[in-house]
Amino acid sequence: MSSFSLLPDTAALRQATDRCRATGLLALDTEFMRVRTFHPQAALFQLFDGELCHLVDPLAIDDLSPLADVLADATVTKVMHSCSEDLEVCARRLGALPEPLVDTQVLAAFCGHGLSVGYQRLVGLELGVELQKSETRTDWLQRPLSAAQLSYAAEDVLFLPRLHEALLAHLAADPRKAAWAAAECAAIVPRARAREPAADLSSIGGAWRLDRPRLAVLRALHAWRERTARDRDLPRSWVIPDAALLRIAEIPVLDERGLESVPELQESARRRHGKALLAEVSAALALAPEQQPDALSPPPGPAETRRVKALRAHVVEMSEVLGVAPEMLARRRELEDLVRRASGNGAAEDSSLLIGWRREAIGESLWRMARELP
Repeated sequence: MSSFSLLPDTAALRQATDRCRATGLLALDTEFMRVRTFHPQAALFQLFDGELCHLVDPLAIDDLSPLADVLADATVTKVMHSCSEDLEVCARRLGALPEPLVDTQVLAAFCGHGLSVGYQRLVGLELGVELQKSETRTDWLQRPLSAAQLSYAAEDVLFLPRLHEALLAHLAADPRKAAWAAAECAAIVPRARAREPAADLSSIGGAWRLDRPRLAVLRALHAWRERTARDRDLPRSWVIPDAALLRIAEIPVLDERGLESVPELQESARRRHGKALLAEVSAALALAPEQQPDALSPPPGPAETRRVKALRAHVVEMSEVLGVAPEMLARRRELEDLVRRASGNGAAEDSSLLIGWRREAIGESLWRMARELP
């Protein structure tokens, strides 16, 4: 069984975070539930300073300010693995995000392990330790937590410092990749702060077919659902699914009877939200043309698909040369965007592949290829 202590109160938490300040290190993980809610529900914080492991129960300790304070302490390096959802937990429950932050999944991608390698597999590959994942489907909000649950949770941080050191040792052989990995880790928290899911209409399949006035409707409905889901703390699809938003936006003249004709909109949702939906549609259709969103790009046609495929082959080739996961170098959507920009649909400097370390690693060569491809 893993060695850990379950902290009883805020005073004990403060002592644990003081130890982290003394060592300059905090290995951090969270356990949470997000099945019936919009926001993740924090169930446990795991802390490890390289010597002692502490488990923090946010359902038992109201004042977690010492943990929030150490997350913001620039003298303490925070080490996590695949941290995107954990950051949401920290932001909501603690009102703080961990900086400076190192994500071992990101480091692993620069060491040739692939972009999405899991913690269990990475610990096995790098440290030769086999971890048991018996509690992956557990209910972390139940109380009391079992000894098996607590032991499992502790293991999620106990090996993070050693994993961090092992991956840094690999990267030390190539200072250029080490700098790229550091830059990617440094961008994680700013990227999380800037994330605005309500603005991404392209995530709704078929939205590209809408003209600008109908896109304005979809944007308004999408933003309304985001606000409603947040306020009621419900999953977005429980409020209204994407398919219903798209269908409503497609209806030329919408009234209450029109809403009844939307099969993707459940009757209970129509009764609860019908008036609000009609109001959002009416306001969006009243917008002046300059207030409407730009048209979305359609899916790549045959010629674009051929160019993207050629760029993807170059990415895979360079990933083998550099020893960096191909998805870390460039994702398919980024390649599609670059091809469109090379065809004159957008400024090159706005491409994510021509910003930061990716420009040096692969962006410039991809841009040359994109402009030269027939």
